[in-house]
Amino acid sequence: MKICGFTIIRNGVKFDYPFVESIKSLLPIVDKLVINYGKGEDNTLEVLKSIGDPKMEIIEREWDLSMRKGGRLLSFETNKALERCDGDWGFYLQADEVLHPEEYGVILSDLKRAEEGGKEAVSFRYIHFEATYELYNPFRYRREIRAIKLGRGIVSWGDAATFRKKDGSRPRTLKSRAHIYHYGWVKSPEVMLEKRREFEKLYHDDAYVEKKYRERLRYEFPNLPVLRKFRGSHPPVMEDRIKRLGWKIERRGLRLPIFLHPRTYYILLHKWGILKGDWS
Repeated sequence: MKICGFTIIRNGVKFDYPFVESIKSLLPIVDKLVINYGKGEDNTLEVLKSIGDPKMEIIEREWDLSMRKGGRLLSFETNKALERCDGDWGFYLQADEVLHPEEYGVILSDLKRAEEGGKEAVSFRYIHFEATYELYNPFRYRREIRAIKLGRGIVSWGDAATFRKKDGSRPRTLKSRAHIYHYGWVKSPEVMLEKRREFEKLYHDDAYVEKKYRERLRYEFPNLPVLRKFRGSHPPVMEDRIKRLGWKIERRGLRLPIFLHPRTYYILLHKWGILKGDWS
């Protein structure tokens, strides 16, 4: 069974994405790794090349930043990387997602089970770290597709959060026992603010985004009241990054039972005034 990894990255250094750690965590289980590099304003390309793994195939592209509606630019560029994949399965990681080597065996076993069971995709559990590496958000989405059967017309969908068949239907999916470690919300308050400002430009026009963030000097991490203490171990590739953490976050605790849809919690907590700010 041949596995081809694929990912996309633009301005990874500027916005402090753990893209090197993400790539290094994926390389051991793939036969090839396609990286769609969007030309930006930093030295991301040089950092990518410094990894120096022969499995890597870097595609240099000019991303069309006018493709804003619904964040479709992200799925468009993800599919450009997917088009270069070959083999039996494609394994996708976003630039802030990391695999734990303790679960490589589980991942490969689940891909084999999916192959033997006629499944077309594999979804994984998520751990969403937020504000610091010690805290996670149990109310964000809990599972998403990250492995797909190649040659079945399955493509990145919407804003690249998931995969669908070209007609919009869902592929037959096996639920893996393994996890995706998601670090997209762990940045200094200053970098997080810039990242959110840039990210929202993929969905809205510049004037709207600049007005929204004009008065802000740092990101306030509005979900702090619902975050919980992480008591597991991080992937080893994250150790150096975790040691370099250069900011402190203070929070007040609030424990909630997890029986409602995550988005319902956010709506209620904002309505009650417990959370404020960005929560999507």
